[in-house]
Amino acid sequence: MSEEGAASFFNEVMASDRLRKGLGRAGERFLANKQSFDHNVESILDFVNIPSKRDFRELKSRLDTLSTQLVNLSMKVDRMLAQKGPSESKPRASKGKPAAK
Repeated sequence: MSEEGAASFFNEVMASDRLRKGLGRAGERFLANKQSFDHNVESILDFVNIPSKRDFRELKSRLDTLSTQLVNLSMKVDRMLAQKGPSESKPRASKGKPAAK
């Protein structure tokens, strides 16, 4: 369908009260059915213990928050170490193998 044909069709639909109301009701029913379908799919995924898109979005949000907090904590530790100076800071224990006895 060409652009002119589509424009003509929509002008006709919008000019007719009956068609406009019918199209509005169809859109409302479509949205209600989609919401119902989405809810049912989410219930099924929850029942079989598969994460939904909402679960992933919430998890991503929590990870973003934790990541921000970790960066802030790291910056504070760096500032504290810089204020202490190199002579006052204790050497860190190595994470390698424990010393042999």
